[in-house]
Amino acid sequence: MSHKNAAKLRLIRRHKRNKPATIMLTSMIDIFTVLVFFLIVNSQYQVHLPNNKSMHLPKSVAQDFPKEKLSVMVTPQDIYVDDRKIISVQQVLASPDSSIPALAQELQYRSSRMPAERDEQGHISREIYILGDRRIPYALLRKIMVTCSMTDFSRISFAVERQKGASA
Repeated sequence: MSHKNAAKLRLIRRHKRNKPATIMLTSMIDIFTVLVFFLIVNSQYQVHLPNNKSMHLPKSVAQDFPKEKLSVMVTPQDIYVDDRKIISVQQVLASPDSSIPALAQELQYRSSRMPAERDEQGHISREIYILGDRRIPYALLRKIMVTCSMTDFSRISFAVERQKGASA
């Protein structure tokens, strides 16, 4: 074999090794389809709960996922409605009233901006959930619940933390 033939063979082998990469579109489309379905199915169970590191929710074995609705967050220091500070806990506990006027005012404002829902008897009934630290006093919780029901938020739910080992 001559020198020219050897060089030609090396050139042919080099071109075989340096083939352009091809993309398997069918496989890629299958992967993206599965990924899209996974994201759609799992996105319906995500609900934004206000996050507060100093608050410890009670534990529960509840299986239901919360719905998006108005939230009242009660920390050891303050009361919030959807991350907006309303009043301090000390002021509420010092007040002899059975309700919380500042919270009632905020809830009335929020209810005026929400569609009205009616219960079986025809009364206006809205949903709200309370995120309360497990160490808050019952007197405070009672005042919050009275205030909520006075302002047409009669369907009250409590946010809880799922216990370890509870299945989904």
